[in-house]
Amino acid sequence: MKLTLTLISAVLLSADAFAWGPHTEIAQAALDAMGADDPLVRQLGPDAKRLAPYAWMADFRQSLLVRADEVFYADDYLLFPAATRHYQHLCPEVEQTYSPYFRRALQAIRTESTHNASRWIGSLLHFTTDTGSPPHAARIVGPTHSKMEGWVDEKLIHLPGYQPQLFGADDASAEAGFLRRMQGLIEFSKERAQRCRADVDGDRRAAVEPVVLESALETARVTADLLHTLGVLTAKANDDDATLTGKVIVPKIEHATMSRLPAKVVLLGTSYSTLTEPDGTFTFRHLPAGEYRLVVIAPGRVSEAKPVSLAAAATVTLEPVDLSQGTDGNLVRNGTFTVRWVSAEAFDHWSLRSLPGKLAAKTPVRDWDGEWIPLQSGVTYHLTARWKATAADANGPQVFLRTKAKPDGGSITTDSAPVVLGTKEVAVTGSPEVAWAQVCIRTSQSPDTVLEAVSLRQALEK
Repeated sequence: MKLTLTLISAVLLSADAFAWGPHTEIAQAALDAMGADDPLVRQLGPDAKRLAPYAWMADFRQSLLVRADEVFYADDYLLFPAATRHYQHLCPEVEQTYSPYFRRALQAIRTESTHNASRWIGSLLHFTTDTGSPPHAARIVGPTHSKMEGWVDEKLIHLPGYQPQLFGADDASAEAGFLRRMQGLIEFSKERAQRCRADVDGDRRAAVEPVVLESALETARVTADLLHTLGVLTAKANDDDATLTGKVIVPKIEHATMSRLPAKVVLLGTSYSTLTEPDGTFTFRHLPAGEYRLVVIAPGRVSEAKPVSLAAAATVTLEPVDLSQGTDGNLVRNGTFTVRWVSAEAFDHWSLRSLPGKLAAKTPVRDWDGEWIPLQSGVTYHLTARWKATAADANGPQVFLRTKAKPDGGSITTDSAPVVLGTKEVAVTGSPEVAWAQVCIRTSQSPDTVLEAVSLRQALEK
């Protein structure tokens, strides 16, 4: 069930991004132990093979993931109303991810397509498997961290004869069982970290590898139990649940990669969201009966919220949502700051960040960072800001592009000239040195108080 996921993306931008190498191997060992007849493997079908590479999901915040058959932003599977920010993957902070991502993965398997569900499970798997890294469990950072978790023979991560265990027979007991199992994994790996630390510091790799392998194998057992439990639980369906289906006609974009990005469908005021399939369709299964408000997000466009009424056991098919009319090729999602589904205090697809160093000490100004967008070499793009008539900011609000050559988080970034009040736009041309761009808004106010919209679009040919 090996599958290599080719990612045009980045490792985490944060300083805590240490690479516990065998995420894929741990997840694959768990899947192998489960076998083809496991309930989750049967439910996911061919998409079950994606779980192993998707176990890296949480290391790609704000980043675009691209392979031959899919393009999507990782944050669409990392941020939601119960998890409104990115988390460190070391203890104790990673422990805050277990319950919300367990519930969200379970919801996705029940309500979304198998492709979407496998991505949500991948996010949960990353936090689960990262916990089993000895330095993550023991809160060790620095060079010792990197060596300790890197010194493991990934080819030895297998679970012959292991029978996955069920955490609990219903959602509540299974979640409680998962939390207990994770606490046990933390203690297991913390003890291994303490046991091998002197050998790590002494560069005695041969002595370290068997100890770290013990943690990798225990993490694989926990992972197998988790996946097995998810599969058993999702087989329990409510006959009164409803189904909602529809189709989105996305904006036309002259961009080899961004033109393949699916639309995001959100039910406001709930935890339900999904991405459309390649043909633009979407389906929510097993929704509770009730009143909903549906909104669709695509590059450059956000639909009006549409009321949807679902009766018990009903199947509702919506009229197509057409976002293709009147588009200008804008590559920015939620550039009008319309959607606040993840959090009422922020805007979907934008991350709030304090300025570094001396800049932070001088002013209350902060940056709102958009998602990274790939630029096509030789193509010129225009960054445009549409200011509100009442816009005012004593510190001078500005919009600019942060660019870099490579998708990885260690790449050096460069800020463009800013678009400020009275300035229409700035231009940047894609090149090997300017291959990725992020729209950034620097202001002491909320962006929606000074801006109507921001846009990054390809220049029209003359």
